[in-house]
Amino acid sequence: RYHNSLVLAIMSDKNFDGLTSLIAFTGFSMPARARFVAQFIGSTLFSSITCGLVAGQTGAMMLSCGPLIPFMTGSWFGYTVSCVGFWKQSKKKALTYARRYPKVLAHSFETDLNMQIPKNVTMDDDQKTEGSSSSELRGKSLEEWIHEGGTKRLSFAILAAQSCDEDIAEMQKNERQKLIHGYSN
Repeated sequence: RYHNSLVLAIMSDKNFDGLTSLIAFTGFSMPARARFVAQFIGSTLFSSITCGLVAGQTGAMMLSCGPLIPFMTGSWFGYTVSCVGFWKQSKKKALTYARRYPKVLAHSFETDLNMQIPKNVTMDDDQKTEGSSSSELRGKSLEEWIHEGGTKRLSFAILAAQSCDEDIAEMQKNERQKLIHGYSN
């Protein structure tokens, strides 16, 4: 029973953030791609094995075909559902970062991935020149630019989000501290 709870704790997506923090604490830095791959493997492996074992046990007790075919089907199903879920979660995170922290994500694009972002993409409203049409100089948001680039640009956005994840977590922690101090004053 202790072993099962340990496996569940290790394979949880939230705990991978803690595992990454632990690795960073030791002085070893894990590249964003390696972190993505490790989280993906952990997530899909856990789902595949769990669904496979449940389906195999069900097949052994209720079906006349035995446990192997249901195990393989359940493993395939668990892997597929986990892949789709992991992609959606990673995509949501990258697009949220693009919407809320465009300059940080753009910096990650440029420094970590060596991708140039057009200057008008990350332009703030206060940088527009007076007297000119806002639609003329507005440009597009980083989120729109990522969407227009298709799967390739979205994939790089996911890697960029992985690269700046710790920095954004620190920014969010600072924002929360400011809110807390606002209540205490």
